[in-house]
Amino acid sequence: MRWSYVAPRLTLLLLLWAFFFFAFDPLLKWGLIKGMEKGAKAKAEIASLKTGFLHPSLKITGLAVADPKEEYRNLVEFSELSFAAEGAPLLEKKLVVDSAALKGLRFGAPRKTSGKLRSAKPEPPSPLVEGLKNESKDFALERAADVKTGAAAEHKVDPGELGSVKLAKELEESYKKDYENISSRLDTKKYEAGLEALKARYEKAKGEKNITNQAKDYAEIGKEVKKLTADFKKDKEETEAALARAKDSFKAVDEARKRDLAAVLAKLKLPSLDTQSLARMLAGPAIAEKTAKAMKWLALARKYMPANTKGVLKNEAPRGRVVHFPSEKSYPTVLVRRLALTGELGTEDPLEYSGAVEGLTTQPQVYGRPTTILIKGAKGARRLDFKASVDAAGERLKTASELSFTGMPVKQMQLGSPSSFLVDITGGTGAFEASLKTSGEEIEGKAAARLAGASFKPKADNIKAAPLRSAVESSFAGLSSALIETDISGTIKSPKLAIRTDLANALSKAFSGAMGAEAKKAREAAEKKVDEALQPYRAKLDGLAASKQAELGGKLKEAESRISALSEGLLKGLTPGKVKLPKFKL
Repeated sequence: MRWSYVAPRLTLLLLLWAFFFFAFDPLLKWGLIKGMEKGAKAKAEIASLKTGFLHPSLKITGLAVADPKEEYRNLVEFSELSFAAEGAPLLEKKLVVDSAALKGLRFGAPRKTSGKLRSAKPEPPSPLVEGLKNESKDFALERAADVKTGAAAEHKVDPGELGSVKLAKELEESYKKDYENISSRLDTKKYEAGLEALKARYEKAKGEKNITNQAKDYAEIGKEVKKLTADFKKDKEETEAALARAKDSFKAVDEARKRDLAAVLAKLKLPSLDTQSLARMLAGPAIAEKTAKAMKWLALARKYMPANTKGVLKNEAPRGRVVHFPSEKSYPTVLVRRLALTGELGTEDPLEYSGAVEGLTTQPQVYGRPTTILIKGAKGARRLDFKASVDAAGERLKTASELSFTGMPVKQMQLGSPSSFLVDITGGTGAFEASLKTSGEEIEGKAAARLAGASFKPKADNIKAAPLRSAVESSFAGLSSALIETDISGTIKSPKLAIRTDLANALSKAFSGAMGAEAKKAREAAEKKVDEALQPYRAKLDGLAASKQAELGGKLKEAESRISALSEGLLKGLTPGKVKLPKFKL
């Protein structure tokens, strides 16, 4: 035996074994902790981490990530994560897990030590949260029943300071760009050129002496004519829909106008009677905070989601190319076929739930199926249902999720703003339903919270006008239920909220009945001033949309007429026995 040959190789194997046995797990544990702390900007802990080398496996226990905003609360934690990898894919340098398990998943659980990181910088405030908080702060009430005569007449409204005017100007510029893009996408010349080419083929086919070949050519030309006209109609419909969507964005000006009116009324110390403004004051800050947190984690999840990459099986090398030959089974680089979930929701009398995540992969195009999540839980009157899908196999990352949580106890909840008044809600039960869809950066969703059997107590001490304070208190006295609804749109980075609640309806009636005649006159005068300041910009925006739609509509009608005439002429000429093709001028 040649020891000079065996000894170095045996030493290398021993060193490799020693590295994986003594150093690999601590290094991996340290790397995971640092990565989580960097992402969450709070402390992270892992009780233990153990990997298997001969039989590839991983087991993590006692993982916890602190909440950066609440130092004595965990953002997320779980008791154990474990899985074992399949052997065959490892030969292709791919990690495939048939079954994994995540146990004890919890959110918002208390922690004994501080979770703050000294090196972590405070996050900038969310524009969505700050905006709704400012709206609520401006909702002042102390002079509502004792408004100065002619106060609105003395107040000047500067169009340059109105959010609705600024938005109208922005929409005017964006609509011009949208129109140019929409108009350029509809290239009618390519369809006319295509029909002219088919016309030339028809002329050639007419001279074919073999009747069988001629019939075959006619049939192919007929199919292509129909396909070309169908493609044009589809493009025409998509163009009209895109133009309609662009105009739909003008509705945001009306919402901005209501906010402008509320701001002017706040300066006059008058409450807004508009139910949407009241709803934003009551429920806006609480909803905005939860929405901002959800969008933050959605953006973080998207950051680490696999992107759509064409040619994922192709690997370019510095010299030549590595060619991947097709095999019976093509595995993604990382795939977890099924991850079983168990956990608890809530800190007091927690609700146990279970479910599974299927198709978790880094290469969705290779896997060819979306990742799905299904979670269910039940305890007494409480029911939890959650399902979601993530499809990253197409050109755009698309997600869809639905959540239903009924029978949850509501111990304490607060709505409103300290600058106007607060409403304490205690007791009762709640039900929450939500759905959300994303396509790329665009989001669209709805949420509704229903409260039943609750007690509503307004804190209206800072309303100095006794009649108004009494009206506000009486409007909530007989209530035992409430409905709060939210529509979300826009983008992940800049979400937009439309908020509705029946509490605003009751409050609007109280304000209407308690406000004096002068206050009502002042409100009407303020509304007129805002409308007069906005009117020229809104009229310009509507005029632009009308002219552009008419212009594009005329082009579409003219193009459709020419293409229809060409296609109909060709189809008539393809009828057996026809020898002449009608002449058309473009």
